[in-house]
Amino acid sequence: MTDATKTYFRQADTVLHWWFPEDPTHPLYAHFAEQLRWVLAQQTWRDQRVLDISTGKGRFAVNLAALAAEVTALDIAPQMLALAQHAADEHGVGVQFLQADAEQLPFPDAAFDVALCMEAIMHVPHPQRLLNEMARVTRPGGKVILSMTNRWRLNALGEAPGALYRRLGLAQQPTTPRYMWHYSAPEFKHFFERAGLTIERLHGQGLFQANARLWLNSEVSLPMFPRWFADAFFAHVEPFLRETPLAAVMGTVMAVASVK
Repeated sequence: MTDATKTYFRQADTVLHWWFPEDPTHPLYAHFAEQLRWVLAQQTWRDQRVLDISTGKGRFAVNLAALAAEVTALDIAPQMLALAQHAADEHGVGVQFLQADAEQLPFPDAAFDVALCMEAIMHVPHPQRLLNEMARVTRPGGKVILSMTNRWRLNALGEAPGALYRRLGLAQQPTTPRYMWHYSAPEFKHFFERAGLTIERLHGQGLFQANARLWLNSEVSLPMFPRWFADAFFAHVEPFLRETPLAAVMGTVMAVASVK
């Protein structure tokens, strides 16, 4: 990570202001819950050595530990690690938490059966380093599971006016260091290929997302889709589309890959 990005994430009350997937009132609550369900359904977890990279509040680490996996979880943010440890304690599960950089994993080669990194690659300035490190610390025949926010997601159309205003100098520029990078599905696949990983399954989520907004100017926006519609489509129609070509324009793309 760049020094500025690292400093931002290490600070207290930064990520905590915008990352709360456990909140039922969050417009993407169903999205985050389904993402967790999908990961847990990918394999049997008992006695698996799992590395959860950028664990955040520990939602994957805690749930995997509850399935009898041997979980090590890391994050660059001390505040997130404290919250994750609290969650593990509340659920009565054991997880080894440590502070570390996702681009420089402090583990030997082939130390894990599964390396997991969910909702985090877009916050890593050098994504190829992350994939290379995940491949390195996972044993041959092991799995790498990763998700990304899709650059070409349908929901991003509403952000185009805001991006134009910023480019023209008509909107206030961000005051924080850059901490978000988006990639397309083909770029996502290339990261795996360059790391020597073979994608076994590609899965999309969020064709119409309840948090998508159409920016009318630099300060005023409207929901692109009513929440009732987005939630109903997500629950009843989208499941049949998540592994079709439409995954390439969904909000999140997830992959399961094997290590050679």
